[in-house]
Amino acid sequence: MYRRIAAVLFPVLVLALIGTGYWGYQEHQEKNAILIKTENQYQRAFHELNNHMDQLRSELGKVLAVNSRRGVAQTLSNVWRLAYAAQEDVGQLPLTLMPFNKTEDFLSKIGNFAHQTAIRDLSKEPLTPEERKTLEVLYKQATEIQRELNKVQTAILERQLRWMDVELALASDDKRMDNTIIDGLRTVDDRVRQYGEMDFGVEAAYEGAFNKSELDKRWGQPITADEAKKRALAFLGMERASNLDVRVVENKSGVEYRSYSVAVRRPGDAVDQDINLDVTYRGGHVLWMLDNRPIGKPRLTLNQGLEKAAAFLKQRGLLNMEAVEASQHDGVGMYNFVATQNGVRLYPDAVAVQVALDSGRVIGYSAESYLRNHRPRTLSAPALTEAQARQRVNGHVRIEDAGLALIKNDAGREVLCYEFLVRNGQDRYRIFLNAQTGEEEKVDEIAPVTSAQ
Repeated sequence: MYRRIAAVLFPVLVLALIGTGYWGYQEHQEKNAILIKTENQYQRAFHELNNHMDQLRSELGKVLAVNSRRGVAQTLSNVWRLAYAAQEDVGQLPLTLMPFNKTEDFLSKIGNFAHQTAIRDLSKEPLTPEERKTLEVLYKQATEIQRELNKVQTAILERQLRWMDVELALASDDKRMDNTIIDGLRTVDDRVRQYGEMDFGVEAAYEGAFNKSELDKRWGQPITADEAKKRALAFLGMERASNLDVRVVENKSGVEYRSYSVAVRRPGDAVDQDINLDVTYRGGHVLWMLDNRPIGKPRLTLNQGLEKAAAFLKQRGLLNMEAVEASQHDGVGMYNFVATQNGVRLYPDAVAVQVALDSGRVIGYSAESYLRNHRPRTLSAPALTEAQARQRVNGHVRIEDAGLALIKNDAGREVLCYEFLVRNGQDRYRIFLNAQTGEEEKVDEIAPVTSAQ
């Protein structure tokens, strides 16, 4: 009798084991695919940073060589564009936990200086001797920065270093890991810090809604490491969970925002499956959160994930938020929200949320832009009507939606615009027209992915 039972159960157990192994293999493959994709994005961003810095250095040299006012204006416009592109590249790298703000500030000031100089009437106000001296210094400094970045790039290629290891080393403060990339970037930032303040010849343009000291005051009173732990667990909805391994590290030197890094490990989780958060030292606000747990097969639609993301924000006190973009990658719904005020979309006040579509749980959150910019605003009434603004939109596109929006222009100043969602064939764009002048401020392509709209 037992032989008969065994004869029946044994094949069943074998099939079950094979099925379990296949499921685990698939899960492992999906996780590896996400890691590879992220690593490739980091590698591409750093390659672009190197490329843009090299072009920036070259254009700064050209400004000193050209003689015509038109040539100066065109070359300075290129400098501004490349400085902005380099800032965008830096923003895509995993540098939240390490100091690189001096380099970002340096790029911002170069861009502002170049833009403000390029748009003025150089026939009436040509470059001053002081401005030419500034350009000479900037050219020398850009050359030094490019040289250091190139050393880092060479080390990455020769030693096959990974940016994902940088992210892990920064989050865990592991001294044993290869820190070549981190050390190289710190060298760059230290070199920029040594440059000190410079007279850019024109007033540095608006650099955000608040400076750092104002942000500190607005964010609230200092909190302790224990309070940061409580804030992190409350944010995760785990304040009553048991058997959690929670580690807190304070980041107080060489970082843009003094903060606490919190790592939460659930019972049974592997070393690389922690939930990581950064909590501000003042006010205890969560800057970002990432849950590294494996993602299974999607059970929710993109729209259902959007509902989860919106509810998550509302439960945490982020009210009057509107989703402006949604996409799906590898079983994860990715959503961008902006705050609204009296029906006006406030694009600087942005929050990104990621939802695992296998369970509906929020696994990613980033609110630095929201925390930096969000406050009550006095919005001026538009000088143009929506109908008047519509007449300025390219007649070859089809307008699908329209409304008022606040954005930051190329100089970093907030401007009220009419936002038009348009379609040109299969491509979709957001066009922002200045609500006072009707001038085109910005055009953004909407990625051709599944939309939650």
